[in-house]
Amino acid sequence: MYSYKLLSHPKIYLIEHLQKVYKWGMEIFEQNKLFLEDKEILSSILVGHDLGKSTLYFQQYITKEKSHGFIKNHGFLSAIMTYCILANKYGMDKALKAFIIVKRHHGNLYNFFDEVSLNQIEVLNTIDVLDKQLKSIDFQEVNVILDRFKLPNINCTEIKKVFINLFQDMEAVFYYEDELNKNMEEYFKIKYLYSILIYSDKFSLIMDNGIDKDKSIGINKFNIYMDNLPKHKSIINDKRNEARIGIENKIENLDDKIYTLTLPTGMGKTLNSLNFALKLRDKLYKEEGIYYNLIYSFPFTSIIDQTYQIFKDIFGDKTSEVLKHHYLAKVEYKNEENYFEIEKSKFLIETWDSKIIVTTFVKVLQCIFSNKNSELLKFNKFANSIIILDEVQNIPHKYWKIIRESFYVLSKALNIYFILMTATQPLIFKDRKELIENTKEYFDIFDRTRLNINLNEIGINEFVEEICPIINKSDKTMIVLNTVKSAQEVYKTIKEKSNKQILFLSASIIPEDRKERIEKIKTLDRYILVSTQVVEAGVDIDNDVVIRDIGPWDSIVQCAGRCNRNNRKELGEVYIYKLKREKYIFANIVYGRFLISKTEKILKGHEMIPEKDYFKYSNDYFEEIDKDKSDTCSDEIFEDILEFKFNDINNEFKLIDNNELYIMPVFIEKDEKAVRIWERYEGLFNIDDRFERMNKFLEIKEQFLLYVININVKKFPFMRDKFYGRIPKENLEYYYSTEYGFIPDNDETMFF
Repeated sequence: MYSYKLLSHPKIYLIEHLQKVYKWGMEIFEQNKLFLEDKEILSSILVGHDLGKSTLYFQQYITKEKSHGFIKNHGFLSAIMTYCILANKYGMDKALKAFIIVKRHHGNLYNFFDEVSLNQIEVLNTIDVLDKQLKSIDFQEVNVILDRFKLPNINCTEIKKVFINLFQDMEAVFYYEDELNKNMEEYFKIKYLYSILIYSDKFSLIMDNGIDKDKSIGINKFNIYMDNLPKHKSIINDKRNEARIGIENKIENLDDKIYTLTLPTGMGKTLNSLNFALKLRDKLYKEEGIYYNLIYSFPFTSIIDQTYQIFKDIFGDKTSEVLKHHYLAKVEYKNEENYFEIEKSKFLIETWDSKIIVTTFVKVLQCIFSNKNSELLKFNKFANSIIILDEVQNIPHKYWKIIRESFYVLSKALNIYFILMTATQPLIFKDRKELIENTKEYFDIFDRTRLNINLNEIGINEFVEEICPIINKSDKTMIVLNTVKSAQEVYKTIKEKSNKQILFLSASIIPEDRKERIEKIKTLDRYILVSTQVVEAGVDIDNDVVIRDIGPWDSIVQCAGRCNRNNRKELGEVYIYKLKREKYIFANIVYGRFLISKTEKILKGHEMIPEKDYFKYSNDYFEEIDKDKSDTCSDEIFEDILEFKFNDINNEFKLIDNNELYIMPVFIEKDEKAVRIWERYEGLFNIDDRFERMNKFLEIKEQFLLYVININVKKFPFMRDKFYGRIPKENLEYYYSTEYGFIPDNDETMFF
């Protein structure tokens, strides 16, 4: 995909390529103004990363004279050469870190110790290959390149000596343990330098002469948008305005880089946080001359679209202004001048080449702890950024400690401002700096809903009988269950008992139908919606009554936010039940006993809780979690960070834990359009070149994924390729209902 052009003098092209990589890499480094003491380290990495391509074997491979097998490979050789450039002046610590960065610039970062350890057989095999490679290099030409960048010269004897000293013993690195500086800041610095290298390397090959890098944002567009919003006199609007002014006033006296923003649903958190970020960005530019990246993230893809649309309404539809990045997003990039072809669009989107990024927690947090080349391409965009995490309560409590420690270090090392935003603020930061003064006052003004609590265990049939009188009195009712199977059972049972229009919503239904169903609900005056937790966030509907199987407290509050949302009724009723089947509780299957027990503890003894008390119960709930949660997972990740175990950390931090061994994406041939899309997909496998095949898939990806759901492979009866399973149209009636989606044999927890 990123192949070198076949020129008559490939060594000349190598110099040109290194000059481009150096240019783009140093431009990022100097604009960011971070780790300035490591400028020469980065210079050596940017120049040294491809010096191994100066072997005769690679030169003949690139000109298609001979293939030469693995002896043409350049990663390890380039890494050793880079080490030699740095070792004499900077010592083993910096030279070894540069070594592992260069070694893996075409792959993923591995565990540090594994990278600098070889057994005796590996040493003998490697030194034989290295010896042949070194003898084929014209070091006079290599040193001409190094002279051009004012870097120390190297020679064959020195490189061979370095290899022997480093790798002659399997555990040689232990002898130098005291010389290695290993801490969390160094861990992130390695990833930062690695990100600059791989970004610059690929940018120079894909983007030709680059693109316009103007980073200014028209803050006046935001002010005009706010001025044109409908205004009417009310207590809520007065408090919204009060919140906005209070948040703006904080900008002049910021004494930290990590803040929380805690406001109830309906108080304009999205626009308030955007207003704060834009004005902070403007202030920082005037003070520092740096345009900060603005990254707005959510826990679920379902929330992104409506916020992205607001941002587009404000700033326009150019991807270079506002970029949406998640797995369902269309691979299309455009700026003021033109649309970019698919390969360039993919690169610009995946590297967040935009002024405002709207993305997911997975894209943000997984990148912080990832070792993968494809994800770390954008890691350098964290430098000098303002990162907003909306609905931050969705971060699993087992990661609170490592998130806290990482954010502290990142805020200083990469100069990041974090804003953690929600109506139910978790205790990730106990000594948090809140952007809203007297937060409780904003909750006290709301009296839109109240919780009616029944914690007695109840079966599905009994549950339906009990809620039928409630449903019959309500025009718009939403019922939220914890598993797909229980939701489908309740849907079918109520459908037999009610003459109202009844709809079903869950992730067992293809995204195409989910989107259509949500839009339909908004047009109806009377309905019953039976759903799983997919409606808790990002589904902007307003119900008279909400009925929910018990879940974690923050999930209950999210559901309550879909009741009397616009304050059109005197009071919206939210009913909480505890559903069971035989010996197990549905909520425990999905959320685990720990979170449900904490919810039950704060609800115990209460039959009714008004909305104004939600704030108090949120604090009680998260204090209970903080008191009894385990930090084992966070502690293990922290220890691995101190040892630079990049691969292990990547495997340990999983924001979405779906037991990937058993989950498979499955394409549902729901209609003729889906049949045609699948035929196009199958046709891609006739393309021999894998990069061309991938680019062709990207052209249909957005449409293709609208028909994909995740299914437990143990329950999936059909043939599948290595990427997707398929339920063909002729088998649809047996395994997929257009009403309520995939039909599981028993309670499934992999989709909601």
